[in-house]
Amino acid sequence: MGGIAYRLGLVAISILTTIGLSLILVGIFVAGKWREIGIKSPAEFLGVRFGQTTVKLYTLLGIVGRGVSISVALYAVSILLVALIPLPAGHLLADPTTGNLSVAWAVLIIGVITVVYTAVGGLWAVLMTDLVQFILLVLMVVILVPLSFNSVGGVGAFIEQAPRNFFRPVSGEYSFIWLILWFFLWFFQVSGDWPFVQRYISVPTAKDAKKVAFLMAALYIISPLIWLIPSMIYRVINPDVNPEQAYILISQHVLPAGMLGLMMAAMISATMSMVSSMPNVFAGVFTNDIYRSYRPHSSEEKLMRVGRIFTAVYGALVIGLALIIPKLGGAERVVVTLMTLVMGPMAVPSVWGLFSRRITQKAVWLSLGITYALGIFAKVGFANQGFFAGSWDAGVVISAYVERNPELVDAFIGLVIPVVILTIMEITTRKREEDPGWRRFLNAIKKTKNEENKSAIPATSKLPQQIVNWSFVILGIAVGGLAITNKMQRKILVLFSILLLLIPIFMLLYKYLINKTKKTNIVETNLRKGL
Repeated sequence: MGGIAYRLGLVAISILTTIGLSLILVGIFVAGKWREIGIKSPAEFLGVRFGQTTVKLYTLLGIVGRGVSISVALYAVSILLVALIPLPAGHLLADPTTGNLSVAWAVLIIGVITVVYTAVGGLWAVLMTDLVQFILLVLMVVILVPLSFNSVGGVGAFIEQAPRNFFRPVSGEYSFIWLILWFFLWFFQVSGDWPFVQRYISVPTAKDAKKVAFLMAALYIISPLIWLIPSMIYRVINPDVNPEQAYILISQHVLPAGMLGLMMAAMISATMSMVSSMPNVFAGVFTNDIYRSYRPHSSEEKLMRVGRIFTAVYGALVIGLALIIPKLGGAERVVVTLMTLVMGPMAVPSVWGLFSRRITQKAVWLSLGITYALGIFAKVGFANQGFFAGSWDAGVVISAYVERNPELVDAFIGLVIPVVILTIMEITTRKREEDPGWRRFLNAIKKTKNEENKSAIPATSKLPQQIVNWSFVILGIAVGGLAITNKMQRKILVLFSILLLLIPIFMLLYKYLINKTKKTNIVETNLRKGL
């Protein structure tokens, strides 16, 4: 998105804000529903609702599709990293054409570290990384934005020097119609994609699940301008750089020594948290819903080993794929195609099955089969010099349109086609009885709720919070040490050091107040019972 902001300006903010608007609908209609049904994994829902063959299909498609998205993330953050690391001529890790660290070596280094800590640490490692990188990046950007404006002479000077149409919310590539399709694609994506569903089902109540979606919505609506304005400003400073490196280059331009390293570390951490969450999800699905179906009596230790082996193998394949991303058109092209044409069609039947009594496994397979067939047909048959492109007059016209509007064509096929197919299946099956999978689904909900009422909530480990707190203490002390040696930018470094050290203090204070409130409520409840 930093690259899009550098090239097209406000368009990137429109794209992210549209996701936030779609998340409002997710919070109202879908997030709480996932928590209410009481499932332990999205694959469990698909198995009950549509059968185990559908679970295996979704697992395979999800492993492949998410593998591509993880590879793109690894490639993108490696592009940023190498811009900051010049190496001596002839160095083993250097790229001969640039003299900097090779992208391939950066992918290998970051990828191996991520796979190792994910396999060893599991979901807690993923969540702690999420939290630390989020807070760190927020603090960095809060400082980066005013420094960026100052570097070009203020807000007014930036607006005057910006390229023509830089503040238009849409462009030829990302039109208003495309944004509408993007809105609904992301509604289904965040409603039914497994990593998001995992968040909805892991909280105590349906109300908490809605809060998850509404918090994401608020962040996507409010924060894109703050996040992306530095990339937009760098277009004025230097209009001739690789757009994918714009964000880290503006950071290098305005941040003091040390803080640039923290910015890069936070970006790598943000990417690693996304990269690590996907293998974690699919390792759980593979272990519990596929391996366990063939080895039902496996011990917990055996299942843990299988999950870790899957994570390691999957991670190795992802790293290999990241190395060939440049040959597939770069990060932006692959991400947009993946989200609109591959992952979106998978989410539509899942969400539909939450509410429809009559949609069957056959409808899911038809929806995915026809959508993917049309996608391949459009991408291969009507691409430049495709086998339909020049064989007839209409083919030439269609091919030209596909070439000019690839994002719109992908979004149309990925959203409209599966929705139309499922709508037709819904209408044509109204006179029939409800799908047997729906009855299994309702029975599973009743069983799960009965089990939840009998079970106690386990105690939460204190170790993750302690690790997070000490992470910020160490970072705060390190930045404070930099302030001693850097007289030119000492004020900024001292301010940032104080902010980092205040975070664990606020966390401990918040925990203290929560515990005090709980104790007060317990005392009041006991007093009322006594009275």
